[in-house]
Amino acid sequence: MKKFICLLIIFVFTGCAAQSVTLSGGVSYTVNEARQIAFDGVPKKIDMSKYKEYFVDKNFEKNMKLLNEGKTRYRGRILAFFSNQTYSVCYTKNRRIAYYYSKIGLLEFVDITYKETFPQKSVTYDINGNIDSVVLSVSVDEQFIFDTNGKLCVHWIGKNGYDENGIVFGVRNFK
Repeated sequence: MKKFICLLIIFVFTGCAAQSVTLSGGVSYTVNEARQIAFDGVPKKIDMSKYKEYFVDKNFEKNMKLLNEGKTRYRGRILAFFSNQTYSVCYTKNRRIAYYYSKIGLLEFVDITYKETFPQKSVTYDINGNIDSVVLSVSVDEQFIFDTNGKLCVHWIGKNGYDENGIVFGVRNFK
């Protein structure tokens, strides 16, 4: 009888403990799995004539003024400025597409988000409509970035950037 009570107590306490544990975590991918998911169903080339109205930033002067003032939102558009003096514009009417411009307001890339839930897939195309890179965002803190040929450029986990061999080679600075 004592053995039964001891086993019952152990069962109850371990069972309750197991039930009170909150499991956390997410999906993890190997580089090869991420590469396959990232490129699956992605067009290698797009028709850039659909984007001809964006070949030159019609709001170039205003966008530059806003960016120099540190403003990132203005009348239906979201702006981002980069260290190489280029910038992007994303119109709020279609947040799936971002336009990347040179420092003189000429279109360099179109970035299309094909999947908006995690894992999220964004593809950048050059001015000729050729695929330039693919980003697979597994979560807010983890992204795989691949070049045109499917070679891993960087695997970001938090602030650390890893190469194909899992070696840290870069650190992002978040404000």
